[in-house]
Amino acid sequence: MLKKLSYKLITSYIILIFVLVISVFLMVESLLKKTHIEMIKNEMSHEIEIINTSLIRNNTDPLKITEKKSILFEYAQSMQIRITLIDKDGKVIADTEANNPEELDNHYYRTEVYQATQTGEGSSIRHSNTLKTDMLYFAKNFEGYVIRLAKPLYAVDESIRELKTLTTRISVIVLLASIIVIIFISIKVTRPFNETISFANNFAEGNYRKRILNYSNDEIGTLQRSLNKMADTIVETIDQHVFEKKKLEATLESISDGIAMIDSAKRILISNKAFSELLSISMDTREKPYFEVIRNRAINSKIEKGLSSGERDFFEVESVNDRFFEAVINPIKADDDIIQGILIVIHDASERKKIERIKSDLVSNVSHELKTPIAIVKGYLETIRENPDNKEMMNDFIERAIENVDRQNALIQDIIKLSMIESSKEFEKDEINLKQIILSCLDIVTPKITKKEIKLYTGLPSEVDYKITANQFLVEEVFFNIIDNAINYNNQGGKLDITAGKKDNGLILKISDSGIGIPSEYIDRIFERFYRVDRSRSRATGGTGLGLSIVKHAAMVLGWRVSVSSDKNGTSFTIEI
Repeated sequence: MLKKLSYKLITSYIILIFVLVISVFLMVESLLKKTHIEMIKNEMSHEIEIINTSLIRNNTDPLKITEKKSILFEYAQSMQIRITLIDKDGKVIADTEANNPEELDNHYYRTEVYQATQTGEGSSIRHSNTLKTDMLYFAKNFEGYVIRLAKPLYAVDESIRELKTLTTRISVIVLLASIIVIIFISIKVTRPFNETISFANNFAEGNYRKRILNYSNDEIGTLQRSLNKMADTIVETIDQHVFEKKKLEATLESISDGIAMIDSAKRILISNKAFSELLSISMDTREKPYFEVIRNRAINSKIEKGLSSGERDFFEVESVNDRFFEAVINPIKADDDIIQGILIVIHDASERKKIERIKSDLVSNVSHELKTPIAIVKGYLETIRENPDNKEMMNDFIERAIENVDRQNALIQDIIKLSMIESSKEFEKDEINLKQIILSCLDIVTPKITKKEIKLYTGLPSEVDYKITANQFLVEEVFFNIIDNAINYNNQGGKLDITAGKKDNGLILKISDSGIGIPSEYIDRIFERFYRVDRSRSRATGGTGLGLSIVKHAAMVLGWRVSVSSDKNGTSFTIEI
């Protein structure tokens, strides 16, 4: 663009100067030619007066000049002109270049002759084919005759040629000087434009720090100062927007709910990390159509509805991976209620749903577990009341009633323990010996081990330091419940292995049985309250269904890690301390 402007300036001025030079040349040529011709006319007028005076002085009748043509020939030779004498009717009386003038055409209507007869004098220029040049004819009218002179315009043509040569040289010099001056002026004029364009290009390419430094005291300088001020304002605004954008991104990323903004063209403008994680999106979502990114038909249909209707919507979605979402769609509208897009917020309600299910199961299980022993005890007591004389039956029912009361008491105790572990914020810590606690737990369940003829192996090497700082009650609950489970779900004549070893800066203990095992699909649920893989067997063993829940929460408070592995050959609990 700058080059085009320079070319335009240079070309325009050169054309202008060229036109001016040509115009001046034509004007001077015309003026010079006209001036020369006027001078020649004046000379020819004087010469005609001299010739006429000479004729009169010699008492010669001009109309009878044929008698003394020598006078005209003398003047024609001395003045180097052609002289023609014409009567008032246009008949040629004498001509210095014609031997037989009477044979010449009538000259009355020749331009110069006719003008002379009408106004006193006349002139015309005609080309002579004989002399190959223009001829100037000048005539004056006297009483009864006209004297006409004819003179070639050699001098005028020579002057014109000299003028053309001089004008051409001057024109070339002027044009060259003009080009130099114009180039200099163009460079000087376009330099500020060049700096301004360079500044604008750099700004457009993202170099926001460059400014125009050299100002001129004119309109361009004012424009450059305004551009610098505008650039400062734009940079300040951009910095503010970038800061706000970073704050917005940081805020969005800190929110656990999935958030995305979708415009009216169905493209995702912004979204946070939680949005991709909740919907299992691995690709970059920005500027992509939402239906290419979101692989959930229910959510996509709600988004489509929100974009078309512009109404707020709240809905729940259950995904294929057993996750449960709550979603809210809020329309984004302009001042004229035109829908510009929507904001979708997705909340993972899977944990809440799980807790609700657990609570529901807990209420149901607690209700069932408490009602059943009471109903049984009530039945035994009613039977005893109706049969007070049957001592043998009475003793049997009393024993069974006591067993159910013990079972109910154990359930209540486990509920109290679990509630205490969950609600207490701090537990007192003492230095305890894990080996002694494990052996104490084995002493408690020895009758069960003996009854089921379980082979016990305790691989607790003496070189391992079993002393730790922790709450003894929680530690006892972890080991007792795992060991008790390993006995309850073991086979008759099975095995129970308890081993220990060092791992990094801690201990690792493993409790393995050769029991019925746990199907892989149920391993993740065994720590839930009242969850039993085999309910009939659990009741037969006298379990409350809360033992492993107590283990889970006690280990969390202690900061331990409990993991389970199981197959058809048995189950192993690994405790990392």
